[in-house]
Amino acid sequence: MCGKRAAVGASTAAPGGCCEPCWHDAVASSSESVRAAAARRPGAPEWALDALAYDPSPLVRAEIALRRDLTDPLMDKLADPDRELDRTVLRRMARHPALGRRASDLAALNDLVVQRQLAGNPSTPPGVLSALADHSDPAVNRAARARLIGAALDDDQRERLPVGVRSFLAARPARRR
Repeated sequence: MCGKRAAVGASTAAPGGCCEPCWHDAVASSSESVRAAAARRPGAPEWALDALAYDPSPLVRAEIALRRDLTDPLMDKLADPDRELDRTVLRRMARHPALGRRASDLAALNDLVVQRQLAGNPSTPPGVLSALADHSDPAVNRAARARLIGAALDDDQRERLPVGVRSFLAARPARRR
């Protein structure tokens, strides 16, 4: 990617620091790594994100799934197990901060990683968390129950808890190494 300005003499860089022809070149590249790098690049134009979300490479789609600036149609496409067959993409979508209503389709998958991601995702709806709270995997049901308990507390009750407990009830607990 070139880093050229959007137009000669323009005071700001083009989206993602690239000119429009460079975005077209990156999206149309035969190199999977170039397309994946374009998917990671901040400031990508909407048409480029759309094209990369429909890329034949699961690696490129998985990179797109990590982006926080996805439109609703792209979220619907990437989080739909009937349309997206690659598990890596679905696993990344399960932890997307704007997942919301799409979580129920992902929860129905028989994929433990997806279910663990959903249990720790702050945007997972309470109905999905309730179903995950009965899961046979201890990590899934523990995280889902903690999130449900955290949602039931009022602000005063939450403030009286130790900070570590508050973070555990609010979102995904820190990973142990």
